[in-house]
Amino acid sequence: MKTFSKVSLLAGLIIASHSFAATEVNAKLGQNLKIMQDILQSSLGGQEHSSIGRVQHSYLYGQGVAFRVDSNSGWLRHFVMPPMPPVAPAAPGAAVAVSANIANSISISENGNSFSFNFDEEAMDAMVESAEAWAEQIQDQNEKLRDLREERRDIERDLRDYEREKRDIEFSSKVSKLDAEQQKKLKEINQKSEQLKTQLADLQKTLSAEEALYNKQKAEQEKLAKQRQTELVTKVGQVFSATLCDYGASLRDLIEQEFVSFQLSLSGRDNARDHYWVVKKSDINQCVTGKIDAPALLKKASYYQY
Repeated sequence: MKTFSKVSLLAGLIIASHSFAATEVNAKLGQNLKIMQDILQSSLGGQEHSSIGRVQHSYLYGQGVAFRVDSNSGWLRHFVMPPMPPVAPAAPGAAVAVSANIANSISISENGNSFSFNFDEEAMDAMVESAEAWAEQIQDQNEKLRDLREERRDIERDLRDYEREKRDIEFSSKVSKLDAEQQKKLKEINQKSEQLKTQLADLQKTLSAEEALYNKQKAEQEKLAKQRQTELVTKVGQVFSATLCDYGASLRDLIEQEFVSFQLSLSGRDNARDHYWVVKKSDINQCVTGKIDAPALLKKASYYQY
């Protein structure tokens, strides 16, 4: 028993010693990844003028870096991103500074040289206004349908009341002959019932037409949202590969055999899948040195949805 206890204690000490002996990660790698995160954030258009939120990253030793970004809930906003001007990759040890004036432009400085590009704010504002007008139109149509259905319920309730009165009078006629007042009341009920039936039929025609219009608008809205989603995913993949080609040298402390991945999380959509791009560090180096271009790098990337 004592022997078993000693062995167990020794095994526990060995396991504990290995648990605390964590692998050391190059301290400069954290700086590399933070720089790339800032560049990706700027390249994707900040947070106010696009469907993109804040870029985050994590590092898995032996696997590589994974960047992640959530799409904002404004699905009808058109994702507009001007093409990035060609920039020579940073030399090893060179400082890269990224700054974003979201209201106007993105500026990137490198070795004392800088360039900037402006967002097409008018186009974005037009897209946003169009989306808001579209949503308002759908809301108005929905309210109109609700009013028509409420009116239909009122007519149907009145019809039931008249039918109940009619049945009561007709039951009385089986017991004894109706007097003049009852006959007059029965005639009025029949007239009002016919009027309500005609009104209900006309209302149903109007309601059916409005429902068809609403369903058409909703289908068009869904189609537009799907189109915007496709454009967003396509643009994110293009910007991701272009950014890696232009600034991949800033990942110099990432191990050659590791990967750079990017996750676009499509939040706010039912049954929406996240989109992933996984790129080899060696392929990024080929693009940085000009052996392949950004579209070729994107083709080499492993792309999937989950």
